[in-house]
Amino acid sequence: MDKRVIKTRRNITETFLELFYKKDFEKITIKEIADAAEIERKTFYLHYLDKYDLLDAIVQKHFDQLDEICEAKKDLGLKEGTTIWFDFFETHQTFFKCLFSIKNADEYKQKLQKFIIRQLDGRLSTTFMKAHHLSEQLFPEFFAAGIVQMVMVYIQDENSNKAAIENQVVQLLKMTNGDL
Repeated sequence: MDKRVIKTRRNITETFLELFYKKDFEKITIKEIADAAEIERKTFYLHYLDKYDLLDAIVQKHFDQLDEICEAKKDLGLKEGTTIWFDFFETHQTFFKCLFSIKNADEYKQKLQKFIIRQLDGRLSTTFMKAHHLSEQLFPEFFAAGIVQMVMVYIQDENSNKAAIENQVVQLLKMTNGDL
């Protein structure tokens, strides 16, 4: 990709994030982004369809980073891997806090839940599910929704105890299959 394109997209993204952290997403305009980034509106539209497309691109970058983390942590123990996972959310806490407070936040929560389900695929013990009469289709959905909720608590509650939440996730994973 052309360096100018990379630089312009970085400028748009950084400018958008500054606005995103300060004000309601619905109130951010393309004109405001363009003015703050010192570009023309048409330049913005050369790179993104609208602010939703821009936000989707930023979210996708975060999920790509999370995917890389999940791949890298496979060789680590359950506790170490979970800590690294929550470290990612700690590093990007402001972003996710803002993201999950927008009007269509459920779309992004569902995307995170589907991401977690993919990570859990084949790792939750079918023996555990059968022994407890749990659906092999529904239980991963339920389990992933619980992890999303724990992430939400951690992100939104500044007084939450990261180590305690990590421990809860580890204990739940151990309960369903200690080899994760």
